[in-house]
Amino acid sequence: MKVCISSPYSLAEPKGNSVTAQRIAGLLRSRGIDARASHGFDGGAADFLVSLHAVKGANAVQEYRRANPRGKVLVLITGTDIYQSLPAGSEEGEFCLQEAAAIVVPFGRMIGHLAPKWRSKAVVVPSSLEPLNVCASPRKSPFVISVIGHLRDVKRPFLTIEAISRHPEWREVEVWQIGQALSDQFTQTARQWEERDRRYRWYGGVPREQCLQLCAQSHLTVNSSELEGGANAVLEAMTLGVPILASRIEGNIGLLGEDYEGYFEGRMDDKLRDIFKNPQILNSWTQCAQDRLSLFSADCESKSWLDLINQIS
Repeated sequence: MKVCISSPYSLAEPKGNSVTAQRIAGLLRSRGIDARASHGFDGGAADFLVSLHAVKGANAVQEYRRANPRGKVLVLITGTDIYQSLPAGSEEGEFCLQEAAAIVVPFGRMIGHLAPKWRSKAVVVPSSLEPLNVCASPRKSPFVISVIGHLRDVKRPFLTIEAISRHPEWREVEVWQIGQALSDQFTQTARQWEERDRRYRWYGGVPREQCLQLCAQSHLTVNSSELEGGANAVLEAMTLGVPILASRIEGNIGLLGEDYEGYFEGRMDDKLRDIFKNPQILNSWTQCAQDRLSLFSADCESKSWLDLINQIS
């Protein structure tokens, strides 16, 4: 059996979909499946196409369907699919879901956001990470806050430095922004923040290993997305043992749990103030996050994918 896992982005780019495509391919190979990751559909032989992203994966699904009329399509939907593009009536997304033998979601609570006609196709496959060769090792000073993710509107990338900038008394703090700017406007804004506040530093897009090292050196990492299907950066921080301050949205709750105490809503100033007054609260956040890691094991994810493929074959 041959499986092609399609990312809408180049596999050379350190974007979440491309990292995920390569991870799934590796997990399936570990289960004896001839699996490969590709940018779009690569035209090779494939009994299954796994499309990451319903809307951005539509071209890959169309190309696959022309080449393999009887092939099976699995669509792994993302946060922007389910919370944004599909509710807005995307024709590309509707086409993908129509073609899909199964619609894969990382958390069960996401199924309720699908249109009723698609819910019977939905299958939960939890995400995982390959083993990481680094672990949390924060610097002694200053207090470093990492913000990881490409700079785009849905990530609200400057929310952290905006909060810090309102408090000049927080002198011993640095904000490390790590991620590629996806527009000239974001580049300009990041450069402006570097000039405006000495506590801010933008690294731009960096290789994944360097990104992990920078996250491991921080005292706290922030995920401030306004919608998310479950960020790789959050799961990586959980695995590294880096405390996480996260927006209270479904994707983050799916990873960190309903009772996690490190959520914020609206501005994050009060949460940051609590942290700086009592840094020990971060230890309980870290422990809570690590207690959930067994839910996102590679064994669990690979078995779920294999069971799904066998069921549909």
